[in-house]
Amino acid sequence: MTEAGIHSMKAVLVAAICALAPLQARAGDIPQSRFDELKMDCDTCHGTRGVSVVPDQTPSIAGKSERYLLSQLRAFQSGKRRHDTMGLMGNVMSEDEMKAIAHYYSRVRR
Repeated sequence: MTEAGIHSMKAVLVAAICALAPLQARAGDIPQSRFDELKMDCDTCHGTRGVSVVPDQTPSIAGKSERYLLSQLRAFQSGKRRHDTMGLMGNVMSEDEMKAIAHYYSRVRR
């Protein structure tokens, strides 16, 4: 392989690592066991991987934008948006936990 080819491969590798760094940082903000617990709670109502089986009663959250999901969690937490179950969830989730959950579900594809 030529020196130019090696340099090009290094550049691609560095770009890939930089692109994945934000995913690792967000996933690492809370313990995996806590993340799994929160995800299980979300999946109980919103469906496996956030795809609702009864969308007329509980919306699917899979694939929604991270910004939207986080804003909704914050609204439930502050009381600006009201729902008994989601209000309780907002009371037990930290900001880092809400960010991790929003990040996860925003990347789930249906």
